[in-house]
Amino acid sequence: MSEFTLHAIIEGDSLQLSEVFASIAASESADPASLRQQFAADFFSGFIRANPWDARLQNLLNELESAALNQIANDDEFYCSTQHPVRRFLAIITPPARQWCARDSKPNQQLFDKLCSVFAFATAYWRAGETEQIAQTSMLQQQLDEFATWLAAEDKRAAMLEARLCETELANLKLAAAEARVAEAINHHLAQRPLPTKLHSAITGTLKSELQYWAFNTDPAELHQLPLWKTWQRILPALGQLFSGAGVEVDDQLLYDQIPLVLAELEHSLQLPNSNTQAYTHLIEQLNRRLMDAIQKQPQECSLFPALANPGAQSNTHTHIPKTLLQQIESINVGDWLIVNGESVNGESVNGVRTDNIRCKLALKNSAIDQLLFVDHTGRKVMNKNSKDFALCLSTGIARPLPMHDLDAIIHSHLQPLVERANRSVQAQLLLQKSKAEQVVRALIAQQQAAAAAAERERLAEQARIEAQLEARRAAARKAMMEARALADEKVRRDAEQAAEAERLRIEQAESEAAENTAKQQQATQSISELQVGAWLEISSELNAAEKLRAKLSVIISSTGKYIFADQFGRKLAEYTREQLIVLMVQEQLKILRNGDNFEDQLAKVIRGLRRDLS
Repeated sequence: MSEFTLHAIIEGDSLQLSEVFASIAASESADPASLRQQFAADFFSGFIRANPWDARLQNLLNELESAALNQIANDDEFYCSTQHPVRRFLAIITPPARQWCARDSKPNQQLFDKLCSVFAFATAYWRAGETEQIAQTSMLQQQLDEFATWLAAEDKRAAMLEARLCETELANLKLAAAEARVAEAINHHLAQRPLPTKLHSAITGTLKSELQYWAFNTDPAELHQLPLWKTWQRILPALGQLFSGAGVEVDDQLLYDQIPLVLAELEHSLQLPNSNTQAYTHLIEQLNRRLMDAIQKQPQECSLFPALANPGAQSNTHTHIPKTLLQQIESINVGDWLIVNGESVNGESVNGVRTDNIRCKLALKNSAIDQLLFVDHTGRKVMNKNSKDFALCLSTGIARPLPMHDLDAIIHSHLQPLVERANRSVQAQLLLQKSKAEQVVRALIAQQQAAAAAAERERLAEQARIEAQLEARRAAARKAMMEARALADEKVRRDAEQAAEAERLRIEQAESEAAENTAKQQQATQSISELQVGAWLEISSELNAAEKLRAKLSVIISSTGKYIFADQFGRKLAEYTREQLIVLMVQEQLKILRNGDNFEDQLAKVIRGLRRDLS
């Protein structure tokens, strides 16, 4: 029995899935049909938990549940094939149903109506009998195809609307940021400070407009380096301290020190680029007149300057946001979906009834202006939040991520423990079979051991009998061995005596041979020493020992010890040293036929020859 694998099942092996259910049912003594029904119910519950829908859509899913469960429980192909009707239905309707919530808009209502229509047809289809289902199968496929086509078109339209909204919102956010920056700069130095009443409209109109123009058209990082902006950053602090009124008195010395400097800055600012030269020049002239009236102590009506509205001051800038929350915001990216409490979304209501939850997508995340833009599934704006406000929404549970679990992933997550459970069942069955096999083996082993014990006893008895026979044979053998050893000892003794005798004879023979060789050596040495020129010798041939050569000693060279022999014609026949001649003679390869005459005899012969020649 092989191991079940999740990969094979999700790739379409429904037969293996059937074996999974059968294996679990056999191991747990359960009904396979009940097991399938329970597994389908667990899957559907997990699907609902993983995809929290709006309550209105959840009611539609509840009406479909019983009919869908029967289809799933009776057909294992649902878990193995993406083309199974129920699985394809859930895969198509899940994304839009997960993102839909009740909002007062025509596209939103249209999606709800479409979903209701598809759900109604599917519920009736799966509740019908098998014959009716076969007849209406093509109609169900057509309904799903039409809904998928319509949904694709709506998604495309929503994407275009979202893109335009992001562009517009970026421009609005940029303008709001510019307004907030200018309002903050003016309020910081002039709000609730006495100023000539005639200057109020010029500051809230011309000056605000001029500074706002540059704040909008200049990068925030470069704004503080802009000449006109830098000039007004020097003028505004002084301007808020140069006019008396509303219980505030300005020291004369301060007027004499600061007003000339401010007038110089104002005059210099006329030379810098501006958006409306005529209006800006008129503003500078008004300021110059009011400053001159102040330094000349001319009476003029002053009142506290009201703070400008600041669109960026809605949030508490001193709110402390934990680092973990800010990191959580960083982890939320454009395209992520969230569920937000409807009461926090601009008083959102549908048909006069406040919505509990709004499902929205993060469409724009701009760190430069610290704004987050959220839209619904139709691409329409839901809300704007800055990072701190949104962090507070996350921390208080007003906003939370919308679960986005894929249908295939949900099926896999439920199949995995089922396959593991089946594999454990298989392992349990294998262990049970192994246990039974081991019992059989143990019984066979016991029988074999009993038979082996009986055989061993018989063998031991036979061995004892054989040992007795062997012992008798060994005793006879020992006796024979003792007799043989005695005979062998006697033979060894006689052989030793014979060997000793032979050794004695060999030694005597060797001594005799040595004495003989010594005698031969002495005799040969003496004979060679007595050789005289003219002596004749018989020498064995080196090539043929049987051939004898007769040679006459012609010359004896005393200095080298060489003896030169010639044949009867006087030709050189051989040349030996004295030692070589002795060895040849000892080896009986040389025989002296006649010794030569000594010197006196030779001399006498020579003289006799001469005398014969003279007579």
